[in-house]
Amino acid sequence: MSTEQIPVMLPKWVKSNLYSRISGLTYDALKGKRTSGAWAEGLHWRKAPDGNIFYNWRAIDEWVEHGYKQAANGG
Repeated sequence: MSTEQIPVMLPKWVKSNLYSRISGLTYDALKGKRTSGAWAEGLHWRKAPDGNIFYNWRAIDEWVEHGYKQAANGG
């Protein structure tokens, strides 16, 4: 486990390596949520112009709180 500290104030969009550390989800689990449609593109995750995948941890927290209804309703 890394001893590097995670910043207290996180940006809205974070890369998979940081989100994995915050949430405990593996890269494969994150990819599974994207590809299965459990997380909506543009809301829970997005592909940046450089090809990197970023995750909106705030929207994912809402998804955890409210489940699949939020993704289906777009917010």
